[in-house]
Amino acid sequence: MPVTVVKAKAIKHLYGCMLQKPPFYGIAFTPVLNDFYKKIVMKNILFFCTVFISQLAFAQQTGSLEEKTEQVETIFERGSRIIFQDDFEKDAVDDFPAKWNTSKSGEVKKLKGFDNKFLKIGDGSVVSIQLTKNLPVNFTAEFDLLVPGDITMRMASFGFGAKVFAISNLLSPKDGIAFSLHSNNKTYSEGLKFGTQKFSTKDFALKKLDYKTPLNQVIKMAVAVNDKRIRLYIDGKKMVDMPTGFDASFRKNFFFNATTHGAAESKLNYFYISNVVLAESVTDRRSQVLKDLMEKGSASTNAIQFASNSDKLTSASTAIIQEFATAMKETPSLKIKIIGHTDNDGDDEKNITLSKKRAAAVKAKLITMGIAAGRLQTDGKGEKEPVADNETAEGKAANRRVQFIKL
Repeated sequence: MPVTVVKAKAIKHLYGCMLQKPPFYGIAFTPVLNDFYKKIVMKNILFFCTVFISQLAFAQQTGSLEEKTEQVETIFERGSRIIFQDDFEKDAVDDFPAKWNTSKSGEVKKLKGFDNKFLKIGDGSVVSIQLTKNLPVNFTAEFDLLVPGDITMRMASFGFGAKVFAISNLLSPKDGIAFSLHSNNKTYSEGLKFGTQKFSTKDFALKKLDYKTPLNQVIKMAVAVNDKRIRLYIDGKKMVDMPTGFDASFRKNFFFNATTHGAAESKLNYFYISNVVLAESVTDRRSQVLKDLMEKGSASTNAIQFASNSDKLTSASTAIIQEFATAMKETPSLKIKIIGHTDNDGDDEKNITLSKKRAAAVKAKLITMGIAAGRLQTDGKGEKEPVADNETAEGKAANRRVQFIKL
């Protein structure tokens, strides 16, 4: 009989004894002794119930014995040195863009409701970036993905590999690692699928996560590679983390594929990409920025990011700003001047205003982190002090920076 049932019966029995008329258990008591006995029984019942309830509550606890700790989600951080960037703004609509290769086709398009241009990838095409050398040991990759809703089968795929290849719907590449967002209006399997067969273990075979692909809207895709480790983020949320899933040979190519298979509807598959950015991640980049500030008196970073044409900081900027806040707390005498810089797109005066607002936004963020406003000054130079050629996307990205000067 379960222990909880035994204890419950014991309580019932004691309470029943208290209620029965004398003599108790065949023993006759005077009325005074009878009342006294009832009080003793009642006290014992109350004590027994208290102990029983506390033990029962402990016995009924389920789950892990581990203490709960606050979980901090790892946020995506762009690499500090941009090595490739393309938003297709310099490419003509309906043309295939420069700096890219394709196995079949691809066209630059303008979409309704969007200001920027997109590259359309469809009908089984494999489209890749023209890399002049292998990707670094530590790097990040970002792009905007838009999956259309006017087709019944949608498979937006991308990957890294020793060579470019068409990504099968079964995702079983031996020469790379692939990711694919599957959605459809049929009864086929949906979700985020990924995997590689480079390694002879089931740990890297085809895997699937539940994911509902948003249609007709931009999805922010980001990948962080640190040596053998690869992580995938979708709209800022970490979805995949494979500590040993990335082989050195995969650094040769970064490519996209509109996956197809036997179903006739899959032959109509296509999707769009834009704002593609590859950046090298220096392991100690934040420490180096602070080292430059403390030793050289000035430091610049591209890791502080803002929304397009705005002074609104992105969530990915928090970590690097926190590094400066920590340094200032450790050095109470340190005062700094924050200077915003832009590329040469747009009106000169507007760029000056924007750069000043961005510097002020960084100052405001530092204040929320506990730094006194009196220790912070701001300014904005707009496009007046470039550090790279504004004729290329990479140069423009380098010029969009935040500078810190020790006062």
